[in-house]
Amino acid sequence: MGRTIPSFRIAAVFEEEKWKLYRKYLRNKNEKKLFTHMFSIANLYNSACSNAVNPIRIHPIMMSIILHHYKMLKERPSSFDSFDYSSKDNNNIYGNNNIDSTILKQEVEKWYNFSFVLRKKNRILIEEMLQSSYKYSSSINAKGKDFSTESLLMSLIFDQNKMMLLNSFLTIK
Repeated sequence: MGRTIPSFRIAAVFEEEKWKLYRKYLRNKNEKKLFTHMFSIANLYNSACSNAVNPIRIHPIMMSIILHHYKMLKERPSSFDSFDYSSKDNNNIYGNNNIDSTILKQEVEKWYNFSFVLRKKNRILIEEMLQSSYKYSSSINAKGKDFSTESLLMSLIFDQNKMMLLNSFLTIK
């Protein structure tokens, strides 16, 4: 008989175990608790992570965390909702006709299985979030096909960081 593949819930526990040393060297107890909480976000999206069928377990876990943070950013009443935080020369979410980016298009299609099992509201949010990554397709292409997942995840994190910084800037004004 062949070996069975563990459920993603069990695989996520194995993955978290691999990150114990990282957690151990965080600066204080609060950071350790935050890290554990952040890692547990993936449990909310176990079925989506499982459906992603990604052999690198940390990728769907990170996508879960990024989606959850994006969801929190979108739900928070904020100043940037009515403000266009994209650069003046890049008003289109696809940038300078970067919709033709084959590398990014293939990477976004890989995440279709992840979004397929989500509730409609979350599915719309992840599709919106993934579409926003096209404005960074030049950067994603620069890293190449071998790093397309990491580049996509970094682009999504970068975009969220811009949203948070702009929101804090607008609330200070």
